[in-house]
Amino acid sequence: MEGSDARDLSRPAILLAPAADFRRDFGKRAFPLMHNLAANPLFSLEALEDAAACWTQRGQSHRFSVSGGQTRTNAKFSEMVERDHIATAIRTLPHSCSYVKISNINAVNAGYQSILHQALLEVEDVLGTPIVSQTTWAQMTVFLSSPNIVTPYHIDHEANFLCQIAGEKDVWLFDPNDRELLPDAEIEHFYLGDLNGAKYRDDLGERGKLFRLTPGVAVHHPPLAPHWVRNGANVSISVSINFCMRELDRRAHIYQVNALMRKIGLHPLPPGRSVTGDVIKAGAMELVNTSRPKNYREAVFSGLDRLRAPYRLARKLLPRSVR
Repeated sequence: MEGSDARDLSRPAILLAPAADFRRDFGKRAFPLMHNLAANPLFSLEALEDAAACWTQRGQSHRFSVSGGQTRTNAKFSEMVERDHIATAIRTLPHSCSYVKISNINAVNAGYQSILHQALLEVEDVLGTPIVSQTTWAQMTVFLSSPNIVTPYHIDHEANFLCQIAGEKDVWLFDPNDRELLPDAEIEHFYLGDLNGAKYRDDLGERGKLFRLTPGVAVHHPPLAPHWVRNGANVSISVSINFCMRELDRRAHIYQVNALMRKIGLHPLPPGRSVTGDVIKAGAMELVNTSRPKNYREAVFSGLDRLRAPYRLARKLLPRSVR
């Protein structure tokens, strides 16, 4: 990307897009761009098998998971894979009708972490605003998928660059600011922990924009942009560079407070409608939120988890007849 000299210019750029387009659309609209990761040996099948094996050897097998194919509107999520099935799960993808997910691969070794950090610096460089210092959590996730697998319609909290390494896939992305398509109530459900909070509607499906990803092509997913994905005829490998920022976490906390208020019969205003209300809601949740999150869950949900803890303890301790 064209921009200032803030990043290390001795390294080839990872993300490649016209700076003016990037500044105009980042965080607001989906847009295509190029990347240079497709030929990087760190994303070969052999290297990815090693990365998945590394997680299990460290007792972090939850970061490697596999799931069977799903329909567009049915969002079942991953079941864990035993350690000795890692290579088999990856190598049988051409005919297993499944997908493999390796989370937080940047923590496996310095090579992956360097790629993640450089990508964030490039975004900061082009935007001309602080990104790294405002990032509360960032990670790279690798998806390996069988031919024709469909990833169900859903939303994500983070800003994301989905980079295609091998194979092809079609990504349908929708406007995150379309409240007919994505009502505030569905966002509230999502931020209460319902991964299926966003509901696909056939009659609004034409509002999605199609992006065809091939090796070397990427697409920017704005935060909360609804999307669903269909793989092409071959095994697909893609890398997600995603990150939470303070302003996104603050908005999430406002939605969480709104959801809790709605549960007791109140009718709170959505984020952005009341400066004073937003300050109070965000401040209240941040009082109980983890100040230095170590993962995505802590960045977004630690305050909510702490508020729920007494209720969950009571349900556990009280006999059913008293509830």
